[in-house]
Amino acid sequence: MRNEERHYGKSGGMRPGAPGTPGLPVSPGSPGAGSRGDQQQGGDEDRPFSEIRRTIYDALRLLSVHRWSFFVPFCLVCCGAFVSSLYLPRTYKATTSFGIENDPVMINGPMSAGLESYRYFRKSMSRDLVSVGTMGPIVETLGLAGELYYGEDGSLTSESLQRRDSMARSIAGSVSVTTSSASELTDVVTIAYTGPNSTIGRSLVDETKAAYKERAGEWMLHFLTRRSEYFAREAQEARGEMLSAQREEALLRMENPLVDPGDPSAIAARLTQLRLERRNLELRRREYESELVAHQQLLAATLAIPSGRQTPTSGGLLMSGEAISLASQLRSVEEEMLALRRDRGVTDAHPEMEALRADSERITKMLEAQQATDAERMLLVEERGGDEAALIGPPVRGQVWSPETAQVNTQITAATNKIREVDLSRTANHREIDAIEDAKSKVFDHQEEFLRIESKRSRARKRMEQAEMTVASVAPSIKGLLQDRMIHFIDNGPARGGSIPISPKATTIVLLSLLAGLAAGGVFVILAEVLDHVYRSSWQVARSLGLPLLEAIDEIVTAQDRRRALVQKAVVMPAIILVCLGITGLTGSMAYLSIKQPWTYERLRHIPDAAINLFIDRDAATVDAASDEG
Repeated sequence: MRNEERHYGKSGGMRPGAPGTPGLPVSPGSPGAGSRGDQQQGGDEDRPFSEIRRTIYDALRLLSVHRWSFFVPFCLVCCGAFVSSLYLPRTYKATTSFGIENDPVMINGPMSAGLESYRYFRKSMSRDLVSVGTMGPIVETLGLAGELYYGEDGSLTSESLQRRDSMARSIAGSVSVTTSSASELTDVVTIAYTGPNSTIGRSLVDETKAAYKERAGEWMLHFLTRRSEYFAREAQEARGEMLSAQREEALLRMENPLVDPGDPSAIAARLTQLRLERRNLELRRREYESELVAHQQLLAATLAIPSGRQTPTSGGLLMSGEAISLASQLRSVEEEMLALRRDRGVTDAHPEMEALRADSERITKMLEAQQATDAERMLLVEERGGDEAALIGPPVRGQVWSPETAQVNTQITAATNKIREVDLSRTANHREIDAIEDAKSKVFDHQEEFLRIESKRSRARKRMEQAEMTVASVAPSIKGLLQDRMIHFIDNGPARGGSIPISPKATTIVLLSLLAGLAAGGVFVILAEVLDHVYRSSWQVARSLGLPLLEAIDEIVTAQDRRRALVQKAVVMPAIILVCLGITGLTGSMAYLSIKQPWTYERLRHIPDAAINLFIDRDAATVDAASDEG
């Protein structure tokens, strides 16, 4: 009981039984507070948030009583958390970016099935950049795969190649390439490295950027070449389809020459025209027939003979049609000879006159022979009791020759020829009308076929022209790529970052360490309160004894106790506080510098090693000097 009261006096710093005296915390409403405390308790219960206020008060009281149980674990756990954060894996990031000015031919080129677009091609370029084939030479250049061995032909050995490709695969997973379009003609390529190595970040992304620029020409040349070859095949295929459609159309037109697919009504107009032509031919035939009848009547009137028979010696010679024709030719030759003498003054010795005279003699002989034949025929008719009218009908009519009868016979022959020609034209017209009538009945069937072939031909022509235009537009770009004149890069400077980790964050480390310290301090305060059996108030004593406490005395403090308390308060406690705060601040600073200023952290971390090495070197120099003197 004395020991418990002694502790109570030390902690309270006042005489027990005097509640409310400054220096002793008394809980409102506790039995030790007396009637005044009961009144305060009754008043506090009516105030809002009384339970929360009481809980906070109790927590602060426990923290005040067990402050060392909170402070020391707090500092130690914070130090442990800071030190542990130094061994957490760091993640570093280095980035670089550059722009590419795109060729409008690559962007605006037409697409078809089986041909990739330039938008998709950008993504394929990014994937090819982080492939083993591209990352392998970069790893070899930076020496990330260690020492590599080459064969006699200058290529890597199989073991070195396998080691290099393995390193390239592992590094390719930490390199990302993204392409964004600032505009339709400009792409921005961003290359980023995210990994645990802070020494290779910037050099790796710079080498990757150089590899991108170097291989971009090959990729784009491959892309444009594929496009050119594709559309060249498209143009050739379309040309074949167009020629096939043209052959089908030509064959269909040859089979149906009367059908016009572009104007089906033309066949009706042609039919109307042919019918009008047939009517005109019939009118002309009637006209020629009337003319022939008139000439025949005129000839009959001219050849009218008296009732007495006419002999070859009376009045004239009865001539056949052949003789009349020869007589007409003879008369024409004589008129021509007369015209030459009258108009041109040609003599009989002129070659033309000689030729005409020879013709006249030849025709005269033929006429004499024909007249002899006609005379024999007339004698034969007279012997048989006939008359000369039998000579007039076709095919041979005997006629008394005269210029008028010759002219009428010529007109009859001309009219007969005209009628024959009209009949031929009518026959052809009838045939053509029948053909058009037949074609008219099938015009709709042929029109559908014509339209199908025409549509096929026009589509093939359009495809061919578009493909040829694309091939022609791609050719200058391919030439520019071969001459390194088409790709333009916009460099944004060397790589940035790589030395300061992006994970973990310094603020995250500090906050988590402080939270861990606070949690540890709270746990130790709760444990100290649970395991504490010291009476700290007269109320606790009275509750433990079950009897009311009438009086209590203060702790009896001696001079030795005062000196001990002074040493503890002036020396021990400040030293403990300074040591704990110093260790906490040092470890926290190292954790902060390891993230925010890793170069400073590395320099500070090597100070002890440098001091030890300096001390070892100094001892070694002293030993060497002593051995030299000995």
